Amino acid sequence: MVGIMLASFLPADLLNYKIIYFSLIITALILLVLFWQSIKLRLVSLIIIFLFFGLWRYSVSLPPDTPDKIWHYNGQQISFSGIITKEPDIRQDKQKLEITASFSSTLKNNISGRILITTNLYPAFKYGDELAITCELQAPEKFNDFAYDRYLARYDIYSVCYYPKIEKLAAGKGNWLYSKIFTLKDKLINIIDFGLGEPAVSLARPIVFGGQRGLADNIRQQFSQTGLTHIMAVSGFNTTILSAIVLGFLLAVGLDRRRAFYLSIIFLLIYIILVGAPASAMRAGIMSFLVLWALHLGRLNKITNAVVLAGAILLLFNPKILRDDIGFQLSFLAVLGLIYCYPPIDKFLEKIKIPRLYGLRDILSLTLGAQIFTWPIMAYNFSQISLIAPLANVLVIWLIPFLTVAIIVALPLSFLLPGLASLFFLPSLISANYIFGVVKILSRVPYAYWEIGYWPWGVLAVYYLGVIFIIIKLQRSKLLDNRMGDKI
Repeated sequence: MVGIMLASFLPADLLNYKIIYFSLIITALILLVLFWQSIKLRLVSLIIIFLFFGLWRYSVSLPPDTPDKIWHYNGQQISFSGIITKEPDIRQDKQKLEITASFSSTLKNNISGRILITTNLYPAFKYGDELAITCELQAPEKFNDFAYDRYLARYDIYSVCYYPKIEKLAAGKGNWLYSKIFTLKDKLINIIDFGLGEPAVSLARPIVFGGQRGLADNIRQQFSQTGLTHIMAVSGFNTTILSAIVLGFLLAVGLDRRRAFYLSIIFLLIYIILVGAPASAMRAGIMSFLVLWALHLGRLNKITNAVVLAGAILLLFNPKILRDDIGFQLSFLAVLGLIYCYPPIDKFLEKIKIPRLYGLRDILSLTLGAQIFTWPIMAYNFSQISLIAPLANVLVIWLIPFLTVAIIVALPLSFLLPGLASLFFLPSLISANYIFGVVKILSRVPYAYWEIGYWPWGVLAVYYLGVIFIIIKLQRSKLLDNRMGDKI
């Protein structure tokens, strides 16, 4: 992980020496075998192996600029065909399509690579559609201090084009299983749209399936100001807290720890399947499973190793997400925050006689624990800190499991009896209106959020070093030796 982090900040020229990094790995392996009996040399050899393996892994993930790659023709107008390999991203006034190119009629040759196309809302396209496209390819560029090029690079997208000429050639060319999942998802979304009116449907849809389609900009801004944007995203920050709260609720209603753990895992799996099992949801599911495991076992040292191992495995498949995927960063940090900050916070609240109030104190402890580790990343990337987020989460997040379950229960009932859909979705409507009311009121509170402007990365380093120092002190004072599972 350190090697990948180092490589992500190095100039591209230094990453071209793949053979040198690979040679250093082989050399260190030889030294490891020859001097295995020496603890110091063995440790040095292992450090060199993994450090340069991280450098090498990141370097091989960089795109080759060869004529068979579509990004080789950035700045030119070409015609090509390709398949939509990801569910279309529908916005209020446009749609974004991720295309995997296969053949260029301009070049009369096969080409490969992904391209992101922005086009009008209509005609609508679906996953698996094969399209013939004519457009001027462009390299993604930074705008408003946002590294859009690096943001797309994590998906191996190095070309974009805007409002091209598109002709649909065929349908159903994608993965069969994903096609069925997306078809089911579309039907379920239509049922939600029918059962709930605006603006409730614009909240219910992203809570269950992710995305923020149809949500007005001013409402989206209010959610950001109150620190509740995460409830509308299928991210580790969302599913981690949601999974922990579901486990706490099951324990609170009297289930034993083993059954509560397995039911929470089942809930998590159902949730991931419903959102279509995209990469972000799979990553979030892994992180959330680790939190449930921590709460089940209560072994901080072992779960920390598991979290680091899970992060390393995810980076092995895609090393670019360490620096450029905010979702990965928030997932990883939210888990660590719950592991290390939740127990002392809950113990402190218990010491000052804050009652549990049917799990509300646990929600506050979980929220504060996660946010201690994640708010600097939010501030660095979005230049805004929600000061009212702890209160907003206490007032809202307890309702998210109920709202999610209410929507899931209403879906099959509304499918069987569509005439009663409004009745089945009534609990969801009441819950959504409550959330909108809380967000609207809290966003108007003076100093509810802080616009901080540019946030130097050095401040983040100092902050996290300080948090690590405090955690070490707490460990030595035995505040983190209690079993986490006994705290919730």
